Amino acid sequence: MTDINPMVCWLAVQAEESQKMLMLGKVIHELDKIKQGMVKTTTLNSPTINDLQDCCVASALECFRSQVNHLSVTDSKLKRTQKFIFNELRKKLIVNAVSTCKSEEKQKAQCKSCDAYKKVDDGIFVENFQTLLEKIYASQV
Repeated sequence: MTDINPMVCWLAVQAEESQKMLMLGKVIHELDKIKQGMVKTTTLNSPTINDLQDCCVASALECFRSQVNHLSVTDSKLKRTQKFIFNELRKKLIVNAVSTCKSEEKQKAQCKSCDAYKKVDDGIFVENFQTLLEKIYASQV
């Protein structure tokens, strides 16, 4: 049986963590671009920071991700940015970062479905989305 060098394992973990941080940072940055380029007000269901129990972060993130393409932008670059955010937040690296609850804890948490959250205008939606992403980012540091 071969011994695995602990330094190699540590470096592999660090590389994955760095990749996760880079992805989250890029998504936050791209979401800010969308915020600056929205053209009209739409209303979307939005979890708030008060709604976010630790075990519900994954479902809240999925709620935001599922609605990001509904933000009102007309610029083709921003439409690509929406698709980028949508796709990045589906990657296992991000999903696994927020899915840390044990199944019995998750059952007790009683996370809401996306349509159960209050509808807010798109500016507040983006702010709430950014707050969640920053919370996830900070928990990874």
